[in-house]
Amino acid sequence: MKKIIKLIPILLLVVAFSCSDDDNARFANDPTTGWVEFGTSTSSTTISLQTETLTLPVSVRVPIYENGLNVSYELQPVQGDFNTIVNTGSVLNFLSSTASTVDGSSAVQNIVLEFENLDSLTEVIVFDVVITNVDVNGVDIGLDENSITTFRVSTPCPLLFSDNYNVSVSALGGTAPSHDVALVPLGGNQFSVSSTWGPNFVAWATGDPGFEGQFPYPAVITVNEDLTVDVVGTGNANLTGGTGTYDSCSDVFLITLSQGLFTTDFTVDIQMTSID
Repeated sequence: MKKIIKLIPILLLVVAFSCSDDDNARFANDPTTGWVEFGTSTSSTTISLQTETLTLPVSVRVPIYENGLNVSYELQPVQGDFNTIVNTGSVLNFLSSTASTVDGSSAVQNIVLEFENLDSLTEVIVFDVVITNVDVNGVDIGLDENSITTFRVSTPCPLLFSDNYNVSVSALGGTAPSHDVALVPLGGNQFSVSSTWGPNFVAWATGDPGFEGQFPYPAVITVNEDLTVDVVGTGNANLTGGTGTYDSCSDVFLITLSQGLFTTDFTVDIQMTSID
């Protein structure tokens, strides 16, 4: 009798574990269950100031949903006010699926974000696109910690040019005298400067102080939409210009200048850093 009594708890445990395994098996093999997630390889992006639309694919990992299903999402603020720059819907409607086998396939629809007024930004704006609800029981938001269910969108730093910059200059393996220069607006993202490599660069490069103040290399600087920079020299045909980049977050220009003023062929690198 004592042996029989001792066996009863063991049998109960076996039955309990068997039921649990059966439940898991039924869930795993039920083609009407599954999950939804973003079908992206990353969970964030920084758009450009020229971005008009951004599409974010949403993947439904459910083989069968005979009555269709709706995936709701919303934008949630992280930094700044996104309402002035982006428009989108709030629900993706997936029509019925009657797949006959559980083959791991998925249906995909895109969340479309439409942007405007990016050229008027005065601050960085950050927001999250979050999957918030699925209206079918047994369909979860995400499968595990590897599922992407929140996608972060950031804007770049706005174009806020300063009035004055300090210019550091390097060429011929050395550092030339630095100088300050005003950025004079010409319209759009185009500016003129009275000197690029500095009023005393030629005197420094030649070692002849008689050239101080001569050939200061005035130019027109254009900042393109992709934040590349074009420079066109003015006032002397031998000062041809150059190219570079503009970092809108740090308000810094990095430019490489070409020239035909010297018989020796070399370029000049300048860095223009805001002093306002």
